[in-house]
Amino acid sequence: MEQVPSGGKLVQITVTDGYDLRGYKGDTPVTFVRAEFNQVTLGDSAKITVSSEGTAKYNFTSSFEFNPEGGITLNDIAHNPVFLTVTEVLQKEKKQKDEKNLTIGQAVVDLLPLLEGESSFEMMVPLHPVQGSPLETPRPGSKQCSLEVKVFVAEPLLTAAQVLGSNLLKVTLEGAYSVPESFVPTGTQQNYMVGLQVPSLGEKDCPIFFKNGTLKGDHSKAKACYERTISFVVDASEMHFIFLRLGLIYLEEKEYEKAKKTYLQACKKSPSCLTWLGVGIACYRLEELSEAEDALSEANVLNNYNAEVWAYLALVCLKAGRQLEAEQAYKYTLKLKLKNEALLAEIHTVQEMVGFGDPSF
Repeated sequence: MEQVPSGGKLVQITVTDGYDLRGYKGDTPVTFVRAEFNQVTLGDSAKITVSSEGTAKYNFTSSFEFNPEGGITLNDIAHNPVFLTVTEVLQKEKKQKDEKNLTIGQAVVDLLPLLEGESSFEMMVPLHPVQGSPLETPRPGSKQCSLEVKVFVAEPLLTAAQVLGSNLLKVTLEGAYSVPESFVPTGTQQNYMVGLQVPSLGEKDCPIFFKNGTLKGDHSKAKACYERTISFVVDASEMHFIFLRLGLIYLEEKEYEKAKKTYLQACKKSPSCLTWLGVGIACYRLEELSEAEDALSEANVLNNYNAEVWAYLALVCLKAGRQLEAEQAYKYTLKLKLKNEALLAEIHTVQEMVGFGDPSF
């Protein structure tokens, strides 16, 4: 887009309130919001206790300077949303030096209205739960958890003439027709991304991604779409959730080598508990026990409240013949209330096979 020949302008993002929030340790958690833009952390809010009604009064303002002559440019605003991450602060346990933080969910604020001549706008953005978050299971009668956000700049970034003369392309995906049977809503709700190729003169096609949709049912048709989407990507850090979804499909279809490779790609750019868990599961299924334990240990360092990590650590220790560690991991699996019944049944089968691992024996 055309650059604006002017000095810097401060863009302010204010998170006023959070609604229908819950935490890992109860309905009134202590939380804070982190704002990030263009791969830079803009700041953290104060630590706020969520009310019994699920409301948090953050009144948190962060900002960045728009300056076309150097720093944040129009292209940055067009291509990068603001990420707002809500995190729960857990109380320190005995002999624990530092507080432990667990991510509850993340919201995305699109700044495109600033490129359409707006100088301020307000929006209610949904807070998307991370896997394992208490927000994944909404309370009966409650609405989707959300954040109230205001964006403000003292004067428009573009004049009316510049808006009319801009080459900003905005595409909205309204609906899908003749949907394959595998997309029929019969299974667990999943996030998905749609990719659209936009041809450009003399250059390779530019992919456009539509995020935050839902895909339900069998994933066999989705796998090809995810693989094609990833083939366009240069920066894997922007595709964290797509790698997670594709890796999960590979695991479900028992393509463990592909699952391992996919999760490792995500680990290189944006490692998380879930990416290392995926590597650990794939390695365990490939009977690479040493690699599986290393990956699961990495996952545990990032989040030791994930029951599935403990479950697979229990399986690894059972297969390795380490009774004490197997029993300890199994205790944490039960304490954290593993929801995967099939995985729990697998642990019991292996325990009976090796003759140890359950302290109740």
